[in-house]
Amino acid sequence: MCGRFVIAKTTDMITELFEIDELETDSDFRSFNVPPTTQIPMIVEREIDGMPSRQLHSARWGLIPSWAKEVSTTPLINARIESVLDKPSFQESALSKRCAIPADGYFEWQSTIADSKVPYFIYPSEGMLAFAGIYSWWRNPAKAADDPTRWVLTASLLTKESAPELAQIHNRNPVMLSEENLSAWLAPDYQTTAEVLAALSDESDEVAAALEYHAVSSAVGSVQNNSAELIAKVS
Repeated sequence: MCGRFVIAKTTDMITELFEIDELETDSDFRSFNVPPTTQIPMIVEREIDGMPSRQLHSARWGLIPSWAKEVSTTPLINARIESVLDKPSFQESALSKRCAIPADGYFEWQSTIADSKVPYFIYPSEGMLAFAGIYSWWRNPAKAADDPTRWVLTASLLTKESAPELAQIHNRNPVMLSEENLSAWLAPDYQTTAEVLAALSDESDEVAAALEYHAVSSAVGSVQNNSAELIAKVS
């Protein structure tokens, strides 16, 4: 799974790296300890006048299905790629509401050693990661019809069985997009199939194989801590 990640780059840098055409938010997402339910950058693609347009939005991390009557006390921050097309909470979004979440890296707590609580920072040697995700627009029924805040954009990250290179840390990892499959995943003109997800899973392993990682301070476990020291290597 993935419960914390890092956004160290500015929104302008994200816009440049991912060739964003339309900036739909002016938020500064920088954080060395991004927790669930906070606002995160979300990339989608739209067709405008017959041409693809890549947009950057701000979304709540923790998908709320469009049919939900209230916000769940257990945020749906991750969706398993193996079952995302079948689970009622994710099915509608998984079919066509695809997105990507940019990140400089993510944290994972080692689960392959009994009683281990060692956190690791997992990251690319250059550039940024793009997590495959899904999103949903949820209308808060408690707010008035003319309240502009009644619509909430929410998102979940896809996860999969861990790539071999990361299996010693945890048995699952986020689904990661290469430069080549980013555009294919974001394309708005098709419905997601099991075959698409299988190919995405395989390509994610190729991205994961090139990642670096090291143990970090247990201070990352508290959302109150937020500094570059959280990604520093500890022995």
